[in-house]
Amino acid sequence: MAFSLGVIEGFYGRQWTWAQRFALPSLLRQWSYGSYVYAPKADVSLRSDWRSEFSASHRDNLLALGAECRRAGVSWGLGLSPVGLQADYTAADKQTLERKIAAIGELRPDVLWVLFDDLPAGNPHLARNQLAVVADIRRQLPNLQLAVCPSYYSFDPILETLFGACPDNYFADLNAGLDADIDVLWTGNRVISDAYTESDMARATKLLGRKPLLWDNYPVNDGRKTSRFLHLAPFDGRPRQLAAWCTGHMINPMNQFHLSGLVLPTLAEVYTGIGDYKPEQALDSVLNTLPSALKVLLQRDMVQFQLKGLDGIADEEKQHYLKEYGAISHPVSDEICDWLNEGYRFDPACLTD
Repeated sequence: MAFSLGVIEGFYGRQWTWAQRFALPSLLRQWSYGSYVYAPKADVSLRSDWRSEFSASHRDNLLALGAECRRAGVSWGLGLSPVGLQADYTAADKQTLERKIAAIGELRPDVLWVLFDDLPAGNPHLARNQLAVVADIRRQLPNLQLAVCPSYYSFDPILETLFGACPDNYFADLNAGLDADIDVLWTGNRVISDAYTESDMARATKLLGRKPLLWDNYPVNDGRKTSRFLHLAPFDGRPRQLAAWCTGHMINPMNQFHLSGLVLPTLAEVYTGIGDYKPEQALDSVLNTLPSALKVLLQRDMVQFQLKGLDGIADEEKQHYLKEYGAISHPVSDEICDWLNEGYRFDPACLTD
């Protein structure tokens, strides 16, 4: 399989609109990305309520999204989180899953990700249940490219703290039971990793029994702490050799669609640029596409938004920002104003969807 650069819409909290999603595939192609996976945590039809049928309107939207991806020449997929099956997988569950997979097959995705992330784990039958689920999906849709996100998708110890201790032989059992062409997702040394090195990827490859499919949690800002910041700095710490160390590089973007579009093109420069990648130059190329007044403001303020965030901005200063950005009619400035006005405040309820 060829290395693929793509986007995984896999964040919690406030979601993108369908109009934005429909516009994304052509942008991805323009930015030299080759794939897009739809897996927002707020889509309960693929997560907490996966057992229910897609509504007619939702099915129509997914079909339209797939059509836009095909039109742009971008591979597209869905992420299914079969909540509960990691703990127990009964004969009744198997029938329910079969119906859901049949419905997904009718959408004609190129890829299906089976996501066991951020769910209660730690039970001794975890790998066995997950392998059974994946095996049944493969039997039903044998020609679909599959990827699996394990319950422990990073070396980060926070995962065992939150979801339970990793069972003995979990990865050995998982590796032995997964076909060699099934990708395994990995976020790196941390859930949100600052950088990736050859030794990082070699360590992951040894654990997973295959090269990882990298799930990069930058510039995502969907958490209680991260939602207070706008991650506008260009990609760094991602060497182009990742194309040899991984099967693909998938980016989880921000809740802010248009602001994400300022960051995503900079990673493409890592892989497609000639010579050494220079983050500042990559960012400047993106900022040059904006109205000059907006570019000047962002050059002045982006470090403040990235490092100090909302809680580091005094009320008087915030009002000044709102006046300046509000005077510019542009989707990027609109999102900044919305963020400044607490339109993206973290809601813990999103974790229960």
